[in-house]
Order: sequence, then structure tokens, then C-alpha cells
Amino acid sequence: MQLRESMELGGQHLLGWLDPERDYLPTGSWAITHDLARWWDAMLRLESATNFVIPAHMEGANLRNLHWLTDNADGLLWVPTGLDWHPIKFELHSLREGILTFAALAQYRNNAWAHQAGRKYLESIRRGLKPDFTWDFDQFDYARYFTGGENEDPGHRPSNEGRFALTVQHGRCIEALVWYYEATGDALAMELAEDLARFHLAYAIAPDGTIPDELAHRAIGDRQSHLYTLCGLLLFGCKTHQSEYVDAVVRTYRAGVPALVNECGWVAHDMGQARFLDQSGNLLANTESTGAAARLALWMARYTAHTECYDDVERLVRARLFPGQITQADIHANPDIEIPPRALGGWGGNDYPHAGKGYNPSGTAEIVHTMSAIYQHISALEEAGLVVYMHFDYSDDAVEIKSDRSAEATLAVRPRIHDNVLIRVPGWAPPESVRIEVDGRPAALRMVGSFAYLGRRQVGVNSQIVLRHALPTRRTQETMAAGDTYHFAWRGDQITGVYPNEWPLPFYPTLESS
Repeated sequence: MQLRESMELGGQHLLGWLDPERDYLPTGSWAITHDLARWWDAMLRLESATNFVIPAHMEGANLRNLHWLTDNADGLLWVPTGLDWHPIKFELHSLREGILTFAALAQYRNNAWAHQAGRKYLESIRRGLKPDFTWDFDQFDYARYFTGGENEDPGHRPSNEGRFALTVQHGRCIEALVWYYEATGDALAMELAEDLARFHLAYAIAPDGTIPDELAHRAIGDRQSHLYTLCGLLLFGCKTHQSEYVDAVVRTYRAGVPALVNECGWVAHDMGQARFLDQSGNLLANTESTGAAARLALWMARYTAHTECYDDVERLVRARLFPGQITQADIHANPDIEIPPRALGGWGGNDYPHAGKGYNPSGTAEIVHTMSAIYQHISALEEAGLVVYMHFDYSDDAVEIKSDRSAEATLAVRPRIHDNVLIRVPGWAPPESVRIEVDGRPAALRMVGSFAYLGRRQVGVNSQIVLRHALPTRRTQETMAAGDTYHFAWRGDQITGVYPNEWPLPFYPTLESS
């Protein structure tokens, strides 16, 4: 599996989920509002990254749907009243998704309506926030349809009956607000981002970088929202040149994030109180959470000069995101299981820690978003020259990159410009195995930090540069909360086997023994 192949397969999954009987809405999952907004964000980012084709009739239909779902006094994404096929929901979990959608429409379509509707959307959020960053529900016109009964979503709206983490409502919005500002220049977005960032700097992380005990153990929350909150704090700090936010996220990445993200890429949905368990009695893992961890690692590497975090990005993609996607190989290998056609290319929750692949449009859209961001940061033209950050296939006007993981790791780089070339060497690659050649001839390995460096006098346009290194093998084990221990075989940053293994739809081959 290559990155572009995986993300475009995810894009096909998102197209296949649309319901032609409901004007191509993504129906049948948690909420049409949540899923439609994520669909827009993912599809426009995928199109920008790879020129993926969005059928015009589907795009037009879902622009109509977006108008419909925000055509209310609040201007927010609400399920309209009176539908006999979808319950109304009062939930603030999807505020982020609306911001993402209007930001994407403004950036990638220059849509004038998105600017106007997005402004109203942000004004409603600001109006509903109390000074202590809880919500004044009376400020939302839609709230009049609810009395705390079955139509209220208790997992995403605070109540007097439990402790609901604010990261699942507005902490996760900070990242989207920064992008909205970049797309529109609307100062209100940065004002909201600043208010929320200031609050969550104290609320979401402790000074030493650990996760506050209330959020880690008692509140009702989810890990992907917490990871998105960290992404937002980091991006806001970088955008505004405020190092306190950046430094806090760096500390948290080292101290708190390892408690949320296993080395193999297993990341639970729940954070704090347990709500969803898998068939083995462990917290239910979902691949969206892994995608959130990969995106945080990407921003850490890109914006804080911690280039070792690129190793984390690649490991999470190769060890969990690629294996967790439902592919044609899964359908062929499991002929006795009914896997619907629209499952192909999807990601979702997992019935077992490392098996039982699920799929849903929400999780798939988030992972397509993250993969699109990764794809667009594989290489870059910098002041130092052409820099190759990650070992995935990629091609643009400046470079063509081919990665092979057969007998050894081989990265072939063909620059289409004349400049210095820097290629990151993975931190786990045995130093003695690393070698480089230009146009078939060995070249001296000159390292600049974690990058193999070739000066512009050593290479020309269309030179064939090949970086090679070994793929060391190792064994690790992880013990889950339910007491079960899994043993993993690794080759480089890929998992080649697990013991014990579960069925159906396993992520990895089975090790014969531990």
C-alpha cells in the first residue's frame, strides 16, 4: 500500500457512502450534520492534494445539503426538525466540523456564501460561550426543542449528571479556527482561537506535560478530540509566535501523549470514563484516533523542528493506518463474511485490539484529511534546497520519489530542479547500513542533522539519487487494560506479525509463537 493509493481509496469510500435517495447525503451513521461537514473537508483537501475527481452532481447536491442543514436561526449545523428518518440532536461536538467545512469552501472554492455563513457560524459560537467556557444553552435557538430527553446527545453536551470534557466540544475547534482565519482573514476566528487556546492551555494539559487527572480518568471525553486540541494549541502558538503554547505541546507530546498512543498505533476512542468496549473487554480502538496522533506528530515535526517526529508519522501510517483500512484483499480473504461494497476503503472502530476492522464516513474522512496533509508535506522546497522529509511515493513539479521496502529500504529521489538535496534518514535505520548513490555511483554520506546532504554540484536535474538502509527486525509486546498481552514482530517501522491474533479482518499476519 502506498499513501496516495490509500487516501484515494478512502475518497472512493466517501463517495460510495452518499445516499442518492437523500440527495447524496452521507446517511446511515451517527449524524448527517457531522458526516456531511467532514465529507466536505476531506474531499476538498484530497482534491487539492492529488487532483482526485469529485463528481459535479455529488458536489452540487451536498452544497444544497449544507445550505439546508445550516438554514436555521443559529446558522449552525443542526438536524432539521420534522424528519421521520433522522432524529434531531442537540450536540456541540460537531462545531469543529462546520468551521472546517466553511474554511475548506473558502480556501478551495473561494465560495462567497461560505464567507458569510461561516461568519454567522462563528458569531453563534461566541454568543453561546460563557466567560468560564461552559455553554449558555439559551443563546441557541435550536435548544428550545430539547428538555434533556432522548434527543439530547449526552456524550457531547454537558449536563448536571456527569462530567463532560470541554475538549470534545470546543478544544477541538482551535485547529479549525486557525485554518478558517488563514482562508478568510476573518479576525473573529483568531479572537475565538485565542480565547479557547488560553483556556485549554490550562485545562487540557498540566504544566509538566501530563494529561490532567480529571480528563485522563474521570471526565467523559475522547482521545481524538484531545489530540486535535493539542494540534490546535500548537498551530495557534506557531501562527501567533507565542512560544508558551508550542513549548507546552512539546512537553505534552513527550509526557502525556505516550499514555494515549501505543507504539503499535493502537489508540482508544474513549478518554477518561470508559463508554465503548471491544469484544475482548478493552477500550474500543478507532483508527480516527490513530490518524489524530499522526497529524499531531506531523505538526510537531513540521513546526517545532523535532524532525524525529517524522518517524512517528511514518510508523503510525505503516503500522496501523494502512493495515486498518478495509481493502479488496480483506474481501478476498474473508469470503464467509458479508462485507458490503461501501465498506471498501473505509476505516472505523475495531471489534478487537488488532482485528475486526470497522468503517464509517466520519472516521474515514478524518484519516483522508490527515493523509492529505502528510502527502503534501512529504517534500518541500526550502532555503536549504529540496528537502525530502518522508519515505512515501510522491511526485510534483520539483521531485519524483519512489519508496521500496523489499530486501532493504530503498528511496529513489529524482529532482526536477537543480538545487541542494537533503533526504531525511529514519532514526531507527542502523547508521552503518546507510549509503547513498548518485546516477549509479556511490557518493560520500554527509549528514546534516538527520538528513543526508548532497550539494547542487553533486546532482543535476533528473539525477537518480538512491538512499539505502537496512530494515532491522525486533520484537515488542504490549499489555492491554483487560490483561491480554500482544507480541509484535517489526521490520523497520512496519508490523509483520502479531501473537495472539483475532478474527475476522485481522490487521496483521499471525506469528506462530510469541
